Amino acid sequence: MELESSSDSSPVHVMLVSFHGQGSVGPFLRLGKLIASKGTVVTFVTTEYWGKKMRQANQIVEGELKPVGSGSIRFEFFDDGCAEDDVRRGTSLYIPQLEQTGRREVSKLARRYEEKKEPVSCLINNPFVPWVGDVAEELNIPCAVLWIQSCACFSAYYHYQNGYVPFPTEAEPELDVKLPCVPVLKHDEIHTFLHPSSPVTGMRHAILGQFRNLSKSFCFLLNSFDALEQEVIDHMSKVFPIKTIGPTVISDVSGDFCKPSDECLEWLDSRPESSVVYISFGTVAYLKQEQMEEMAYGVLKSGLSFLWVIRPPLPDLKLETHVVPQELKEASGKGLGKIVEWCPQEQVLAHSSVACFVTHCGWNSTTEALPSGVPVVCFPQWGDQVTNAVYLIDIFKTGVRLGRGAADERIVPREDVAEKLLEATVGEKAKELRKSALKWKAEAEAAVAPGGSSEKNLRGVVEKLGVISG
Repeated sequence: MELESSSDSSPVHVMLVSFHGQGSVGPFLRLGKLIASKGTVVTFVTTEYWGKKMRQANQIVEGELKPVGSGSIRFEFFDDGCAEDDVRRGTSLYIPQLEQTGRREVSKLARRYEEKKEPVSCLINNPFVPWVGDVAEELNIPCAVLWIQSCACFSAYYHYQNGYVPFPTEAEPELDVKLPCVPVLKHDEIHTFLHPSSPVTGMRHAILGQFRNLSKSFCFLLNSFDALEQEVIDHMSKVFPIKTIGPTVISDVSGDFCKPSDECLEWLDSRPESSVVYISFGTVAYLKQEQMEEMAYGVLKSGLSFLWVIRPPLPDLKLETHVVPQELKEASGKGLGKIVEWCPQEQVLAHSSVACFVTHCGWNSTTEALPSGVPVVCFPQWGDQVTNAVYLIDIFKTGVRLGRGAADERIVPREDVAEKLLEATVGEKAKELRKSALKWKAEAEAAVAPGGSSEKNLRGVVEKLGVISG
């Protein structure tokens, strides 16, 4: 069914404005393609800094409409006012800089489409760019938000912003947090941006800005699904109109900014069923060199085959490139494992030879692991990862704990690494984890299937856009 705005019979035009970075762009791009597939025109907007990476990976031509289902999508990029090597981009100083230029450029872009008789029907943003809601209000355009973390984290930010629940303070840094319909979270299990010791106050301020702007959005879209967080979703739905539309990873669209190699899948094809440990810590999480070495020797000690994504750190983070232990390279050379800089994670996780996933527990990786039916070894670092690990281990029961986060400042020894890898892949515990993982795989597939909770929610939102744009 193709939606058309009631005013001039032109297609509904949705503009998505994304913070840069794979963790933000990936799920947002999937959402854009899902919305476009319903018969809308989607304009995906992010910074030129990230646009350069997307063009190189996906042969994108700026401004060119590409068919998606019964609709289409195009890309627009704006200059964030920073040089390529500007050190601010990896710090909290970047947030106000991005807001200053972003407000002007997004407003200018929306007005340009108005002049071209392609008015924007709705603006959608993700949490690090809350000022998009202000732009929408100034231009009298409806707006919505894609929340790219769990509903539990949504609840944490909401209650923190409004002071409804006590959180750790400098005077009481180890206070437990008791949110409605969420398990009690220890001080090192709450989103680290909300902890008084967090060094990234700029990021916290940006996300909280989204909650100060709640009234400007007609809904929050969550990359989650009802069965996964039923109680907290039900509770928060009474506070604000939230709609689960995930896991978007099950959709047949990609949000990667790097060209994945088919070598990964070809190598996995050569391995026995449930024999490979897949290791990836996302694009931002960074292990100390010493921890990297202990992880490597732990993998070797376990005797399991491995597929390990070891990538250079993002340039704007100004971090040292890891030195891979020679023994790990030699094992890879003998065919016992494979080291790559990037891979098609969703396809890897779905591969029959993968036995478990060693992950930093970012929400994207979490929502990619659950539909795959693969057990996880949880090694959270910061942000929402520490909360997601609690859910994976204690609520979803698909994971085992390897660490408590970077705040713990503990180097996990190789013996622990080997022990947890074997626990997740061999024996009775591994069977229980796999059984739980397969249960969530079925639930996720049901949510996005025709008539499923997420599919109905997305369809309802797109249909509403056809009404409110008129």
